[in-house]
Amino acid sequence: MSHDDTRHLQTLLRNFDAERLGEGDSVVGANLLALMAVSLANVQRPGSGLITWDGDMIAAGASLLVSGAQTCSLVSERVLNRLSSMQNHMIARLDQRKRNTGTVTPDSGSCQSCATGTAANWAEAALDLLCQPGAIADAEADEHWGLLAQIPVRVDLDDLHARPMIYLTGAKSAELSSRFELCHLGRPFTHIGVDSAADFAQYQHQVPAIIDGRMAVGPMQTIRGEVVVTDPNGTLWLAVRDDLPSARWTSRMIWLVDGNAGPEPGGADDTEPAVALGGIPRRYELAMRLAWGQRINTRLSGPVMLDCKYTESQARWMGFLKRMDRDFPGIAGTARSLYASLQFGLLQMIAAADSPKGFRMPVEQVEAFAKALVHRMANARAAMLESAELTRRHQLSMSIVSKLELAGCPLGLRELTRKFNRLTQGTCHELLLDLEAAGKVSNCGGLWGLTRSAILTAPNDRHLVLEA
Repeated sequence: MSHDDTRHLQTLLRNFDAERLGEGDSVVGANLLALMAVSLANVQRPGSGLITWDGDMIAAGASLLVSGAQTCSLVSERVLNRLSSMQNHMIARLDQRKRNTGTVTPDSGSCQSCATGTAANWAEAALDLLCQPGAIADAEADEHWGLLAQIPVRVDLDDLHARPMIYLTGAKSAELSSRFELCHLGRPFTHIGVDSAADFAQYQHQVPAIIDGRMAVGPMQTIRGEVVVTDPNGTLWLAVRDDLPSARWTSRMIWLVDGNAGPEPGGADDTEPAVALGGIPRRYELAMRLAWGQRINTRLSGPVMLDCKYTESQARWMGFLKRMDRDFPGIAGTARSLYASLQFGLLQMIAAADSPKGFRMPVEQVEAFAKALVHRMANARAAMLESAELTRRHQLSMSIVSKLELAGCPLGLRELTRKFNRLTQGTCHELLLDLEAAGKVSNCGGLWGLTRSAILTAPNDRHLVLEA
């Protein structure tokens, strides 16, 4: 990251009190802040996002994978548990009303929340006219039918009761599948917990289908949403290191990882005045309450759009992602909506309560925040792959030692490579030089043999097998 990006990142994390959010760890606090912002975008109505003065729009929302015990603990406590609680309260209220009154929809004498009457949106009014013979001229009928496909339908309380679930979670893939039919407006925010590397397999088809909008929940309906995966045991490292085919869907998500993956947020920047926003957990709670209300409000139909001059920032963002694609193939598609999602969520947190005088959040700060998350993701992947390569080379080295021990005499490079599949002479020579430096083998006239110390210690390098 450039010096300017680092400076903007420091300022944003300081003003949003990331170190305090992370209970003393600014990296964990940055991860939590990112998930808070993105979750506000993920629970909104389908298509919600940013809009410019001339009508250019970009949808917000992103799928995330949280790996590491510390971040997972805070994310579960401060975000996911609260989403689950809000949903439980809403469903309980709807059930209580139905038990007490026998219906969920208000009586005709009360305020109407059905998709009828004067509060109906343009598409609903157009459908009423289309159903009346002669009400609309033939030349105008195409335009009116087009409105039906463009504008989302409004739902009444009975429909909300039938499909109330915004936040979905379950212990197994089958449990999630059984709940997708209850998904509100066809956009679920799904939580998946991973406890071991074996758990990746059961979601390898389900998660991509949710992200791509290919998840069918009936003969005529599909859903499309975002997913958050929590991995408190750090099993993502095992999946990437071992190149598990069943875990390759994780590359479709933004990784929020614990530990030293760099770039670190760094210290405060004295060139810009510190104007902390303050009360971030409370702001998030207020913003999420409003976002949830906007989502289930039966008087609304369309998405929530926030006014933002994002076009130039998004163009810079895509240029950055294309450059990063060399370090993390596919990142340009995976992280395309990350900047817009962070901007959307942070703007909602700022608007949730009065801001202190002098507080400002230039788009460059949000860009720097998004860049830092992608850099950390790419660095974490590189470290996992490096660990995998080191493990592979160690295993090959031990196999060479074992082959020399079984042969009982020195072997040439060609003889050694014949005993291995897909081991080139160049790689074998590199490994032999490493073993020579470690004092395990020696070269005499082009033949490689075990040293005396390696012969004495070789039995200790093998696993002990006890036979009954």
